[in-house]
Amino acid sequence: MKVLFLGGVFADENEQEIIDNSLRSVEYSANVFQKKLIDGFQRNYKDFRVVSAPFIGAYPIAYKKAWFKGFSKAQTAYSYVHFNNVWGIRNFSRANALKKAIKDFIQDEEKEKQIIVYSVHTPFLEAAAYAKRKDSNIHVSLIVPDLPQYMNLEKQTWLYRIAKYFDIKRFNKYNKQMDAYVLLTEAMTELLDVHGQPYVVQEGIMDEKQLKECAQKTPRKAETDGLKYVVYTGKLYEKFGVKNLVDAFCKIENPNYRLTLCGNGDCVAYIQEKAKQDERILFMGQVTPAVAEKWMKKAAVLVNPRTDNEVYTKYSFPSKTVEYLRSGNPVVGYKLAGMKDCYRDFLCVPKDD
Repeated sequence: MKVLFLGGVFADENEQEIIDNSLRSVEYSANVFQKKLIDGFQRNYKDFRVVSAPFIGAYPIAYKKAWFKGFSKAQTAYSYVHFNNVWGIRNFSRANALKKAIKDFIQDEEKEKQIIVYSVHTPFLEAAAYAKRKDSNIHVSLIVPDLPQYMNLEKQTWLYRIAKYFDIKRFNKYNKQMDAYVLLTEAMTELLDVHGQPYVVQEGIMDEKQLKECAQKTPRKAETDGLKYVVYTGKLYEKFGVKNLVDAFCKIENPNYRLTLCGNGDCVAYIQEKAKQDERILFMGQVTPAVAEKWMKKAAVLVNPRTDNEVYTKYSFPSKTVEYLRSGNPVVGYKLAGMKDCYRDFLCVPKDD
């Protein structure tokens, strides 16, 4: 069987270039998730390749470049398509570039062919639907980490809302061509039309090496150099409870505690102001997954302050939950509607939620 992965993954070699050109948060959680999926597919399929339109922000709001023509540093893991990155145009350009990139896959005479699409990003679905129109034998599976209406939780302009309305209409059109689904929560089926096709719910992913590390982990003292680090890594949005986390930490009087915040978002200015008032608050800014993991291992406690008071939590599963638990350190967080009940056994959940 020939298998093609369509996604927005980028290689480690190109990580720094994306950081240097990004004006907003880098999509690290999506990138880590994709790389783990790709690793698994590579182990199971001999004829497997990746075509990527990397998840970078749109110009000029979130990225410095109007055209994406690959990266300056070469890598061999993925095939990148080139596209116009201007907001309002880029999705059409990305879709056209992806269609051209997969023509050879469509025309290949192999009888068993499968396209695996990562995320509900419309250009990916459009390219996959195009392939299926050209060859109806191609099987298309869609991995759904977020629903289209909840992909951007920042404050939205009227222009964005109009564009999103039409984008969702296009998504619904192409979604009818999907043959199977991987969902992060069961509730997603309430808003996503799986049109009678098979689906599986899988909220997270770990690789074999990580599982072995978890099994071998031995208990250790929570204190590090006499200090106790409370750590949060991810998007620093007020909607995600980050402001509440900072305010709660400031109520702790113990001078040996530190609050480490890694990421970017609409709370940055607030965090920086609070850090001037309380030197125990350490704002690290946008960091790579490798740096974030070092902080997770160093933590006395990891916190996900996202509350369950928004409707979208029913249809999402924060990937940081799995990453935090993998560290073996205590994790404080709310029981979100999209989580299975078993997570209460592993999280330190406030009794009153």
